[in-house]
Amino acid sequence: MNADTGNNAFGGRAANVVQAGIIYGGVNGRGDILPVPRQLPRAATFFTDRADAQAALGELAATTNAVAVISGPAGVGKSALAVLWGHNARDRYPDGQLYVNLRGYDRLAPLPPEEVLHGFLSALGTPADRIPGDLNAMSALFRSLLDGKRVLLVADNASSPDQVRPLLPSAPGCFTIVTSRSRLGGLTAMDGATPVPIRPLDTPEAVELFRLLSGHHDVEGATRLVRRCGRLPLTVRIAAQQAGSGTSLSELLEELAGDGRRLEALSTLDEGNEVRTVFSWSYQHLSPATARAFRLLALHAGPDFSVSTAAALTALPENAALRVLRELAAVNMLEVTGTRRYGYHDLLRDYARERVEEEETPEARAEALHRELSQYLRMADAADRVLVPERRHVPLEHHADREHVAFQGPAAALEWCDTELPSLVPAVGQAVELGLDDVAWKIPVALVYFLRLRGHNTHRRDLSNAAVVAARRLGDQWAETWSLICLAGAESDMGCHEDAMRHFTEALRISQEIGDSQWQATSIYNVAWTLRLMGRHEEALERQREALPIHRSNGDRRGESITLTEIGALNLTLGRPAEAFEDYEQALAGARATADLPTEATSLHGLGDVCRTLGRTSEAIDRYERAVEVRRRVGDLLGLARSLVRLGEQLDTVGREAVAREALTEALAILESLGNPMAEEVRRRLGDGGGEEPGDSPPPGDSPPPADRP
Repeated sequence: MNADTGNNAFGGRAANVVQAGIIYGGVNGRGDILPVPRQLPRAATFFTDRADAQAALGELAATTNAVAVISGPAGVGKSALAVLWGHNARDRYPDGQLYVNLRGYDRLAPLPPEEVLHGFLSALGTPADRIPGDLNAMSALFRSLLDGKRVLLVADNASSPDQVRPLLPSAPGCFTIVTSRSRLGGLTAMDGATPVPIRPLDTPEAVELFRLLSGHHDVEGATRLVRRCGRLPLTVRIAAQQAGSGTSLSELLEELAGDGRRLEALSTLDEGNEVRTVFSWSYQHLSPATARAFRLLALHAGPDFSVSTAAALTALPENAALRVLRELAAVNMLEVTGTRRYGYHDLLRDYARERVEEEETPEARAEALHRELSQYLRMADAADRVLVPERRHVPLEHHADREHVAFQGPAAALEWCDTELPSLVPAVGQAVELGLDDVAWKIPVALVYFLRLRGHNTHRRDLSNAAVVAARRLGDQWAETWSLICLAGAESDMGCHEDAMRHFTEALRISQEIGDSQWQATSIYNVAWTLRLMGRHEEALERQREALPIHRSNGDRRGESITLTEIGALNLTLGRPAEAFEDYEQALAGARATADLPTEATSLHGLGDVCRTLGRTSEAIDRYERAVEVRRRVGDLLGLARSLVRLGEQLDTVGREAVAREALTEALAILESLGNPMAEEVRRRLGDGGGEEPGDSPPPGDSPPPADRP
């Protein structure tokens, strides 16, 4: 075997080889290749007419990076047209077809482009923990991934040009189809989009669609029926389903003639009121239990829901809830949106909300929502306990089903949080509105570590602010202190240091008032942390030394270790490396004694910084290598990037250029994915092999702690 030369080469032959030690550049544990994204929903059966619109889309697709805006009233078939054309044009786009429902016209807020890009980047193979939290960085990464590719993007149900612009590819071979009830004139005027307006079906085409779906051949009766349906494909299809199941045309026509029972599909549609009655046909054929589930599910605030969420809302066991969901999907009153996930069409959701308001008492609605929100709290807490077991967790009441709320590991917990985040955010708002303040402060606090890990700082700030409001309404100063610390932590990570200082100081005042020494020490630590970010190092050191004895008197070894890492960093910054080395050594011992891996990694990196400052290069390399190893295990991407940068710099000084370049290249990829400005320095170093050392004066706090740490 060769001597260690800084690479992975070896002499001789071997049948099986295992490398031990540090691997630079990451390890891809996936042996498979991600499939080309084909996200289009199932195409509608018996699609009728729209030949002109399909031809227009075909012509636009032949041009460079075109954008088409299909506009028209609700239920007119905009989505069906876009999806069908996309399926027929599959071969034109060998690199994939991306689809999203933007929820532009819904009681819920339109889907933010950040969430859309998060899903697209995941579909294109970007790991969730490497997706930037900043919209501009996400959009830039998305365009970069599509460069040189031929991809169809369908942005369905948009509300405004601003919702769409960050999603537009720049690659010449891509084609974007946007559907909206609005014409989105801004996209036409500013972005060169081409309008493709569509209207309700002509009567003969609507009658033909009804005949194909129902089997009825009464042209006169069908003509009257489709006209009362507004000749909208959606309502024609629902009417055909009822007619095909045995209801006579005369009965259907009589029901449609009734006033005051019709759902307005859109305020600008003359025939809009007729949709409510069409929806009622399906609803009235449901069993009482299934009908109640249909309307109770409308209380859910998110875009879709899981089987477990449906079970909580309906107070059914999961198996029974799944059967009900399948029944509703079979009669097209719900749609399958993913594995064990369901949702409404937007018009049916409106109808279901009307039904739950009219048929359920306020008490019954509140009870259903309380069940759902309590379920979300238990799941968020279970995820938090898996993601960061050493952290303090929110106090929960014991439930008989508590043992069933568990995750197999961090990956499963992160997947649940990623999937449910679009529902968790409005769920907290519902809890606030209902006065369920105990839930309203605990869900945000349980999610704070996940939100920080994923870089959802805006959500983190807004939810933490809701937690503060809820805790204050409860009169729970202990909860208020914790919520203020979470809020200030989000503000700190967003660069709002003055706001962070104000809220950390308020948390300190309350903790002293209620005599909670643990929150007092945590608040002092965070005040000092913020002073460090503001460059006030001597003040920061003084405050950290104030927090340290409180941790010790509390017997909080973990808090003591975290505080020592800060004292070490400050001593090093202030030119006292010998003291810093001792601080980091004590912190490392405490971190290992409490199994606190993030603090262990911070301590190792800090020791590397001290050795680097003292010119002890081989020791610095050893410490940085061990920090890299631990940070890979805990998924601390920013900390990993910083350790890789330091490691690459030290490897380069001893002539191990190839391995140094691998470390710096991986660090650059991570920093770019996070949208971190340090990426430019690393890029410059990789480009010219020298110049200013990246991270030579790293931002205070090598690995920023969660807001409520220690």
